[in-house]
Amino acid sequence: MKLLFLFQLSFLFVASSCFSQEEKIADAQQKYIKQFQEAVMSHSEKKVFKLLDKAYRKEQLKFLQGNRTQLVDEMFGGSDMETNDFRNIKLANILKIEVAEVIHEKNGMFKYIFRIKTSDFEIFTSLSLNKKGKKYGFTGAFG
Repeated sequence: MKLLFLFQLSFLFVASSCFSQEEKIADAQQKYIKQFQEAVMSHSEKKVFKLLDKAYRKEQLKFLQGNRTQLVDEMFGGSDMETNDFRNIKLANILKIEVAEVIHEKNGMFKYIFRIKTSDFEIFTSLSLNKKGKKYGFTGAFG
């Protein structure tokens, strides 16, 4: 009986530590998403740029011949909610950004669908969230 109690107690301890680790990961991810949204709402190209995946930034800057403004602005392209036409939004024109959906992909990455509003229209755009070590970073389209 004592052995069974010790087994149950140790199981609960292991299970609770696993859940708290999951919560910490989720909390860190939520904190990152909040930072990203705040950077977007402050229209800070520098902050948004720093929150992108480092390898993605490097590859895209090379492709865009160093044009950081173009890279950041092109992160916010997506389907117009009324017409379904593709639209691109400049960072400075964004009035609101909110998470519409989060998809946990098979490879362990997350796809975030954002709803972005300007004074003229609203779009849905998707960004993939990578995690390398403890650092998060978004990637958008390549090329």
